[in-house]
Amino acid sequence: MLISEQLSGLYYRLNDTFAMQACFFLWIATQVKEKRDIMLKRYYTIGMAGHIDHGKTALTKALTEVDTDRLKEEKSRNISIEPGFAPLKLQNLALNVSIIDVPGHEKFIRQMIAGVAGIDLVIIVVAGDEGIMPQTREHMDILSFLGVEEAILVVTKADLIDKQMKELVAEDIRSYINGKSYQHSELLFIDSLSGKGISELEQLIEKKVAVQPYRDTAGSFRMPIDQSFTIKGQGTVVRGTIYEGSLMADDPITILPEHKKARIRQIQVHHVPVEQAFAGQRAAVNISGIGKEDVKRGDVMVKNDAFLVTRTLDVRMKLVDELRYTIKQRTPINVYIGTAEAAGRLVFFDRNEVTEDTEEIFCQLRLDEPIVAKRGDRFILRRPTPVETIGGGVVIDPNAGKHKFSHETIEMLKEKSRTTPSELLENLLQTYKWMNIQQLLKETSMDTAQLENLLASEIDAKRIRNVNKGFILVSESERMLKDVMERLKEYHQLYPLRAGKNKPEVVTQLPVKKSVGSPLLDAWIESGELKATGPFVALPEFSPYIPEKWSKRMNLLKSDWITDGLQVKEWSDYGAEHGIPAEWMKELRMFFLQQNAAWEINDNLIVHINPIRDHFQRLYEMTGDEFSLKEAKESFQVSRKYLVPLLEKSDDYGMTIRAESVRKWLKQPEVYFNSVHEQEAD
Repeated sequence: MLISEQLSGLYYRLNDTFAMQACFFLWIATQVKEKRDIMLKRYYTIGMAGHIDHGKTALTKALTEVDTDRLKEEKSRNISIEPGFAPLKLQNLALNVSIIDVPGHEKFIRQMIAGVAGIDLVIIVVAGDEGIMPQTREHMDILSFLGVEEAILVVTKADLIDKQMKELVAEDIRSYINGKSYQHSELLFIDSLSGKGISELEQLIEKKVAVQPYRDTAGSFRMPIDQSFTIKGQGTVVRGTIYEGSLMADDPITILPEHKKARIRQIQVHHVPVEQAFAGQRAAVNISGIGKEDVKRGDVMVKNDAFLVTRTLDVRMKLVDELRYTIKQRTPINVYIGTAEAAGRLVFFDRNEVTEDTEEIFCQLRLDEPIVAKRGDRFILRRPTPVETIGGGVVIDPNAGKHKFSHETIEMLKEKSRTTPSELLENLLQTYKWMNIQQLLKETSMDTAQLENLLASEIDAKRIRNVNKGFILVSESERMLKDVMERLKEYHQLYPLRAGKNKPEVVTQLPVKKSVGSPLLDAWIESGELKATGPFVALPEFSPYIPEKWSKRMNLLKSDWITDGLQVKEWSDYGAEHGIPAEWMKELRMFFLQQNAAWEINDNLIVHINPIRDHFQRLYEMTGDEFSLKEAKESFQVSRKYLVPLLEKSDDYGMTIRAESVRKWLKQPEVYFNSVHEQEAD
C-alpha cells in the first residue's frame, strides 16, 4: 500500500481537528513526493550474451539470485532455450534494471535476437577456460547491428584459470574487439560460484546505466512481444520489453500486425503487480478479449495508430566483416526487427551481388508477411540456408514502394535518409553550435531510439561529429577551424618568434563554451590540422623564426651573448648595444626560452644552453657521483649571483639533486642536454 493511502485512512479515523489538518497536509505532500519519485525512476534492460555454456545463467543468478532457466527441458539439458528474465537490485534505487539472459546455442539464435532487441546495455560473457567462441562473435555482430553501444566484457569461471591464462584470455579478447564496436569496453574477471568480482560488476553496471539516456516514457506506447502463454484463471499473458511510452491497467490496446483489440487487466514487473509500466521495463501483461492462440512472438502491442504495418522497407545496411557466401540479387533472407522474424528477399538497386563491402548499402527488404516497423528501427539479416548472419542496418522508410534498378534510385534513397528529422537536427546545430543528447531530445521531440539512430547515421555520414558527449556539425567545425587558422596566420605574422598562441586564448575565441571548445581544439591537434608545442597552438607548417628585418642584429647579439658564457649581461643591455627595441628583445628572450635554447637565471638574465652544457659536462668529468658548491664554483668560475641559480635550475630539471652540503648527479649532462635541450637555436 502506498504511504498516501495509509495516511488517507488515518485522516478519516482522526477526530482531533488539528491532527486532521496536519495529517491532510502531510497526505498532500506525500502524494506529491510519490508522483515525483515515479517520475525520477529510470528503467533499463541489460542483456546477457555469449557462447553456450560460458556461464551466462550462472552469472545472472549470482547477480540477481534468480535462476532464469525455468523450462523443464532447460533444466534437464542444462542449456538456455528461451530468454530468461530477472530483476537486478542496485544501490541507486532510482535505477530499475532487468536482466535478459539469452540462449547461447546457435540453434536458438532467433530467441537470442528477440531477447536482446531493445536492451540498453549488454554483458558479453566469455568463459575463461575457452575464450572467444563462434557464438560470441555472432552475438557481438548482432548487438552492434542493433545499435547496442554500451557493453561490459566479463570473463567467467575465473577460479579455473591461473594468472598467465587470464592474461592470454584478456589479450585474445582485446585483440578480437580491436577496431570493433566494443573495443573500449571494460573487462572484468568473475567467478559466479565463489562470488569473486560480482560486487565490482554491480558497481560498473550501476555506473554505466546511470549515464544512459532516458527512455521516452511520454511517447506512443510500443511493446514487442517475445513470450505469450496462459495462466489458469487469468487468461492470456504476454511479455516483452517496453520500447517507448507507458501502459496502465484498463488501457485499451491493439495487437499488430493483425489489429486485434484487447484491454489490459493487470501488469506485473518481475512478478510484482504495478499500476503502470514504463519504457525500459520488462513487463508481463494480462490481457482480456484475446486468446493465447491470437498472439505470438513478434507481434507488437500498441495503444494508437502511430505505427505502420508493412511488407516493404527501404533500408540502409552494413554487412558482417567476413561473409562466407556471396549475396545475390533477391537472395532469400530472414529479417529480425524487434522480436519479429519474417522471411523475404533482399533487393539491390546498384548491384547484382556482393561478397564484401565495408560501406553502407542502400537497398530494400520485401517480406512475405507483415511486420511493424518505424523509421530508425534496427534490424538483423540472416540467410536461411546456408544459415549465417549477413548484416544489419536501419529502416529509412517503413512504407516503401517499388523502385527501378538505377543510380537515381540510390540517390533517392540517400536523400530519403536525410528527410525532415535530419534537416531539423542540422538547423538546431547551426543555431546552437553544440547540443547534448538531452537538449536534442527536448528540442526535436523525437523519441530516444529515433534520435540515437539519426545521430548514428549522421556521424557515419560525417555530417556530425561527437565532441565532449555532445554533437556539432562537421561543416560548423570546419568553419570554426578555418577562423582559427586565419587568426593563427595573423598571429604568426605579428609574433614570428613565438611558438604559437596560448591554448586557452584560442578556445575563448571559439563560438562555443569552453567545455566544447577545448576538446574540439584537441581533436584538430590530434588530426594534424593544427599542432601544439607545450601550451601553444600553431599552424602545422609554422616554426618560429627571426624576422628578416632584425636577423642581422639579432644574430650578432646572439654571438656576443654566447661568447659571454655563463657570466652574461642583463638582457636589456644586449638590446641597447645592438639597437634592438625593447618589445623585440622581449620576443627574442621568449623565443630562446620556448626553443629550450636558454636557461632563465632571473627576470633580467638568461644564459644560452651551449656554455651551460659545456660547463656542466666539465664539472661532471671532474667529480664523482656528487660535488660540493666549492667544486662547482671552481669549475664554473662565476660569482654566486650566477652559480646558485644555475645549480638550482639543474635541480629543478632533474639533472642533479641537493643532499645536505653536496649535490648528486641524477643524469649525465651529455645525456640530459641531448634529450631535453636543443644543441643550437637558429
